Amino acid sequence: VEQIVEVPVPMTQEEIVQVPKIVQQTRQRQVAVEQYVDIHVPHQREEIVHVPKIIQQRRVQQQMVEQIVEVPIPMTQEEIVHVPKIIQQTRHRHIEIEQIVDIHVPHQQEEIVHVPKIIQQERIQQQ
Repeated sequence: VEQIVEVPVPMTQEEIVQVPKIVQQTRQRQVAVEQYVDIHVPHQREEIVHVPKIIQQRRVQQQMVEQIVEVPIPMTQEEIVHVPKIIQQTRHRHIEIEQIVDIHVPHQQEEIVHVPKIIQQERIQQQ
């Protein structure tokens, strides 16, 4: 009898790995140094100055002048005025008055009345 058996075979696999290269370098170290130096700086200061402006004007000279003015004086004047005389009179006034008066008025009404008619009949009695 023939048997087939699978047996795993070890296989090699290739892998590319990059290896860094070490290079020697000199290290530089920087140190900051603070220095305070006083330097004379010239200062300027602005200032607003108001200068008055000179304007030339004409000179006016005043002289006193005497002036005579005629002022009218109120005068009284007579005048005859007729004033009406007031006379008292009696006045008659007429006023109309509306009066509403209820007066009883007899009313008549017609009515049809049925009256039975009487007819005379003889009665015969049987014995």
